[in-house]
Amino acid sequence: MRIIKKIGKWFLVLLGVITAFILIVLLIIRINSSGNEEPFLDENGTMLPNSIAMHEDMLINGVPQRITIRGKDKSNPVLLIVHGGPGAPILPVIYKLTGVDLEDIFTVCYWDQRGSGLAYNDNIPNSSITLANIVDDGLELSNHLKKTFKKDKIYIEGLSWGTAVAAYMVQKKPELYHAYIGSGLMANLSLSEELSYEFAMSEAQKHNDTISINQLKQIGRPPYVPNSKNTVTEAFEIERQIVMKYAPIKLDTDFNFIKSMFLDNGLTFKEKFTDMINSPESYYPAAKILESTAIDMNLMRDIPELKVPVYILQGDNDHFTETSVAKTYFDSIIAPSKKWFLFENGTHGVQIEYPEKYRSIYINEILGK
Repeated sequence: MRIIKKIGKWFLVLLGVITAFILIVLLIIRINSSGNEEPFLDENGTMLPNSIAMHEDMLINGVPQRITIRGKDKSNPVLLIVHGGPGAPILPVIYKLTGVDLEDIFTVCYWDQRGSGLAYNDNIPNSSITLANIVDDGLELSNHLKKTFKKDKIYIEGLSWGTAVAAYMVQKKPELYHAYIGSGLMANLSLSEELSYEFAMSEAQKHNDTISINQLKQIGRPPYVPNSKNTVTEAFEIERQIVMKYAPIKLDTDFNFIKSMFLDNGLTFKEKFTDMINSPESYYPAAKILESTAIDMNLMRDIPELKVPVYILQGDNDHFTETSVAKTYFDSIIAPSKKWFLFENGTHGVQIEYPEKYRSIYINEILGK
C-alpha cells in the first residue's frame, strides 16, 4: 500500500513538473508572438535606416492575401517568391534558418496565394480559388511591388507548383520581370507523377518494403482516382511519403525550424496554434481545390517560350518534380537566355539542402555581381 502511495506521489510530482514546463514554454512563445516582423538592426541595435520588415493582409483583386516583405535596403532589387503546393505557403523563417537568406541583396516579398495561408477565411468562395485568378493576383501584386519600390521590373522565383504559376505570370506580362527563376520545376506533373510512382515502387521492391509496396498497389498507378479507401489528395500524400523515405530532403534543422517558427515574432500566438496547427483545412484549402488543376499543368504544352532570361535550379534526385521531365522542358523552351543548374544529390528542396550554392547562383549568375 505504501509503495502504491509513493508511486502516486511521484507521479503527481512528475505531472506537476511537466505541466509547469509546458506552461513556461507557452509563456515564452506568447512573449515572442507580437505579430510584428523582426526589424533589421545594426551592431548598435539601431534599425537600419532604409530597411523594411513588415507584413499585411492586403486585398488583391478583392481577396485578402498575406504578403511579407523583408529587406535590408529598399534600393535593392525586388524578388517575389511564388510558393509551392498548391496551398503550401513558405515562412520567411525557413530562408533565415537555412542560411539561404537573400534579404541582404533583395527586397524579398513572400506571398501567401489565395486559398493559402494566414489571410484566408471562409468568406472566400472555393469557386474563386483557380489558377487563372492566382495568376492575375500575382500580376497585380507584381505591379504593386514595382510601384511601391519604384522599380522598372522585378525578379520572380517559383517553387514547385509556384514554378508553373510564375511561368504563366511571366508569359502573360513579361514586361514586369527581369528574369524567371524556377526551383523544383513542375514542367508536366502528370508525366512526372508516373515516373515518381515508378521510382517509389522500384525502391520499395529493392528494399523489400512490403508495407510501401502494398500501399502503392492500393492507390494504383497515376492518374489517381478516388476509391473506397483514399481520395486523390490522400493517394498523392501516400506516394509522396514513400518517395520521401527513399529520397528525403536533407534538412538537418527540423528542431531548429520548429523552435524558430514558434519564436518568430512575425506570427501571433493565435496564428501559430489556432490557424496553422488546429485548422490545417482552412490554412491551405487550395491543396484539395486545385489538385485536378495541378495534374493538368503542362508547361511543355502551354508555355513553349518565355521572353525573359530563364534560370532553373534542380536537384538531380528530385522525384516530386522529376528532374528528367524538368530538363526536357528546359531544353525545349525558347528564351533570350537560359541556364540550368543541377544540384548533385539534391532533391526537392535545393535551397534548403545547398544554401551556399543557391545563394551564389543568385549573386554571381542572376544578379551578375
